Amino acid sequence: MRKLSLVAVLATMLSANPVFAAGEGTMDKALLERYNMGVTAFKAGDLEKALACFSATALSAPYDPLVHLSLAAVLQQHGDIESAIAEYKRAIKLRPRDAFARESLGALLQSQGRITEAIEEFGIAIQLRPDVPLLHLNLGIAQRVAGNKDAAINELRQVLLSYPDQLRARSQLAAAYQDKGDFKSAAAEYTRILDHERHNFTILFNLGTCYLALQQYDQACDVLTTAVDVDKTVPAAHALLATAQAKRGQLNEAASQLRTAISLKGDNSDWHAELGDILVKTKDVDGAISEYRQAQTINPKDVDAAYSLGYLLQVKGDMDGAAAAYQHVIGLNSSNVNAHFNLGIIRQRQGQLDAAETEFKDVLSMNPNDGQALINMGRTNLLKGDLNAAVGFYRQGLSLDPTDSPAFLELGQTLIQTKDFAGAHSALDSAQSLSPFDRNVMFAIVALDTAEGQLTKAEYDLRRMMDKFPNDAKVMQMLAENLDDQNKTTAAIELYQRVVQINPNSADAYNDLGLALQKHGEASAAVPQFRKALELNPKLVEAHINLGNVFLAQKDFAQAQSEYQQALAMNPNNVLAHYNLGLVYTGLGNNDAAMQEYRAATTLDPKYAAAYYAMGLLNQAQSNVPETIANFQKYLEIDPSGPYATVARANLDKINQTMGTTGPTTGPTGTNPGGTTNAMPPVAPSIKGGGAGTSQADASNQGRNPL
Repeated sequence: MRKLSLVAVLATMLSANPVFAAGEGTMDKALLERYNMGVTAFKAGDLEKALACFSATALSAPYDPLVHLSLAAVLQQHGDIESAIAEYKRAIKLRPRDAFARESLGALLQSQGRITEAIEEFGIAIQLRPDVPLLHLNLGIAQRVAGNKDAAINELRQVLLSYPDQLRARSQLAAAYQDKGDFKSAAAEYTRILDHERHNFTILFNLGTCYLALQQYDQACDVLTTAVDVDKTVPAAHALLATAQAKRGQLNEAASQLRTAISLKGDNSDWHAELGDILVKTKDVDGAISEYRQAQTINPKDVDAAYSLGYLLQVKGDMDGAAAAYQHVIGLNSSNVNAHFNLGIIRQRQGQLDAAETEFKDVLSMNPNDGQALINMGRTNLLKGDLNAAVGFYRQGLSLDPTDSPAFLELGQTLIQTKDFAGAHSALDSAQSLSPFDRNVMFAIVALDTAEGQLTKAEYDLRRMMDKFPNDAKVMQMLAENLDDQNKTTAAIELYQRVVQINPNSADAYNDLGLALQKHGEASAAVPQFRKALELNPKLVEAHINLGNVFLAQKDFAQAQSEYQQALAMNPNNVLAHYNLGLVYTGLGNNDAAMQEYRAATTLDPKYAAAYYAMGLLNQAQSNVPETIANFQKYLEIDPSGPYATVARANLDKINQTMGTTGPTTGPTGTNPGGTTNAMPPVAPSIKGGGAGTSQADASNQGRNPL
């Protein structure tokens, strides 16, 4: 802000002798001497003496405007601004056409933030002395401060028309253009100033800002590099240069400049956050997390830094930390859709499905047409086991976002489970059109063919995949399973053997080869495959069960018992191990132990039909008619078309015939009432390894990236 030199003011005042009011003559000699003493004291820097002299003179000559102007100047220099303003106004009241007095008053009013009054005084001064172009300078500055950009530009141009080398006017004009957003004009003015002052730091800084706004990053880097060379102590210049370098792709250089800025002034949260953004791009995730944390420490209300921190923690797998960051974001801004969305993804992965659903509902309350939120509502319901609700949400979401191939895949897989094969075909066709070479989609199509009983078509699709992926063990394994299901056991075994060759460290591959050999009647060849599977993975429960099944079929009850018990030691809740161990005890004649295992199986899986049939046979052998009836009826309720349904019904009929119409009775101990028919309970099926199927509610579902 321009301040008039008080010495210059006094020099102007002294160009004429002070006088009393018009017509009253000049001061007397004593008064004039006192006035001159004040001038001398002021020039010597003795403000107290100058103030005393001018104050006394003003009392004796209250109608002399120059005396009041002199007193105003000293009061201003002394720091008594309000009194100075009052004296300027007294002088102007006495001499209202004094343009320079009004200019001085305007400058003082402007210094006090009284911009409207200052503009009024500057305007009157210009009206009084239109021949003095420099009077437009302070008015232009005041108009700029008041936010009147166009008026400021007009006034400052007036100065430059007469004084094109008036650099202060030009710098203010450039700043006014910059305020207005006319960065091109501002840059032109700053450049003209640099022709005169090449190392003017402020002008270099402002010109760099304009170039950044104009996206002229090369020029911005050049100018700001010069600015930093001129003065290395200004942190904002380093930060601005970093921004320009980052825009130009010089990420390492930008990070270095930001670190310098932070070393000079470490409490700027924006610089820490900006450094975090740059470190993300250079793949320094840990460094970025540290910077975002620092930004949060400095400014806990920085939503962007908190969101970016949450996203990086989510990417790194720190779900608890990410969730806390997103909750902080939501606490600052409850309508942050992306924070709700990403928090929903985290809750989904953590298995907190109700919480996940709540977050996605919040997203949809703010944006009902958010296709991805609807798709994730589908995923959440799929994970909760509500297949019908899942299908509905998937379809709504995909109608809004029809480019999500994984979602079409998940929808197709879900429809296979609900046996809506037509819908599954449509969904998987869409997935394949979006991702023609996605193996998971191809596998799902094979699964659909298999579910529809089209094993030949599934084989054809798998062979086409084999042509495309000739050494893909997963494709070979699925084709081997398909051939096995078609009883093309020899061909299946050959493929399983190729899988083992390609993937010799896969316990599942050896386990599956053993199953194929067992099915082909080569039990002795199957055993070493199961043993190899356990050598590679001692915790493969399935291999223990399958070994037990081989020994059970050979009536080697001791070894079968050992394998099933090892399986249960690793997984006490394995239904098949309990059931088949019950068969071992049945074979050994230990009916109580057998019954205990069968009951354990039905406790774990109340719909495990074979266990009820086995218990029915045991109770039948012990002439426990009520339990026999209950067991067979339960078996038929669960599996009315099962392999032993005919036998179960025949036994029930015989029991009813024996009992007559008087209700159930217990037959003689140790007999089978009614001469019922017994059949050995079925052995639980052998179990394949991890398999080649695709997963649903794919974990590849990511949050929304802030950058």
